[in-house]
Amino acid sequence: MSNNGTPNGLDNFLENFNDINTERTFAEAEVKKNSAIAAIAYLLPILFFLPICIDGNSTYCKFHANQSLTWLIVAIVLGIIFTILGLIPIFGVVFRILWPFVILGIDFAFIYGAIKGKAYRIPFVGSLLNVF
Repeated sequence: MSNNGTPNGLDNFLENFNDINTERTFAEAEVKKNSAIAAIAYLLPILFFLPICIDGNSTYCKFHANQSLTWLIVAIVLGIIFTILGLIPIFGVVFRILWPFVILGIDFAFIYGAIKGKAYRIPFVGSLLNVF
């Protein structure tokens, strides 16, 4: 948010991925209590189960555990695709250089959303997986 209370450019962009109906189910106390754990689950997606271990009844924790698991699967698939594309001469160097920045950028967007109490979904596949 800018100083006058209007959303800034990043908030406007990320709001396109926000599931407002799911976000409304998050209790403010759950967000404050569990936002750090949700952020860790996005930073290290292999730990997708952490929010459920902390509070298995929380809709906030369930949502972010599901999204973190989805992000782990998407990151693996994209990693395979980028590895294959990395074999192409000239383009391969670009893909190998860009891949870590793409992953970090997406990670930080999800971490930002988790801390702010948002329900950002991964485009196209974010609502396909509901394990928890």
